[in-house]
Amino acid sequence: MDTDRQDLPPHADGRPRTGTREAAWRAALDRDGAAYTVHAHTPAHSVAERQALPFPWSRAVKTLAFTTADTPLLLVALRAVDRIDFARLAAAAGTSRSQLRATDAATLDAEGLVPGGIPPISHRSGVLCLIDATVIELEGPVFCGAGTADRTLQVEPAVLARLPRARVTELRR
Repeated sequence: MDTDRQDLPPHADGRPRTGTREAAWRAALDRDGAAYTVHAHTPAHSVAERQALPFPWSRAVKTLAFTTADTPLLLVALRAVDRIDFARLAAAAGTSRSQLRATDAATLDAEGLVPGGIPPISHRSGVLCLIDATVIELEGPVFCGAGTADRTLQVEPAVLARLPRARVTELRR
């Protein structure tokens, strides 16, 4: 896995140069001109470890990854405290519940994504990111996956909603 390159000078705005796992989604935010921050911290894999991080749990966003017969990768973002309504997800994805599958680790790895660190940002054409409407209603920045278990992305919810291939819809139970 490629990690931050400490031997490279920072970007003009002071952000550090990053490894390939972050490059694609950072490029989407940079093209948008969005302000964002990536926080480095100790790796957090479990809910308890994530809740112990210095970010408000009430504004934590998780990103789940699914596949269907017609869609090799579908990103789904919702508040960390919420559960997904699979009937709503299937309807939003234009498929049936029986066609929804969690994306396997090998597919995520091939896409440059890591379980527990998936950002709610479509990193390439053909990858839709469905965002639950409650995420967009949050006031202030949200805190979400930034590519690895030891990074957290801080970004305004409106930024996520306006990115290419993002669609806001009702997804939570």
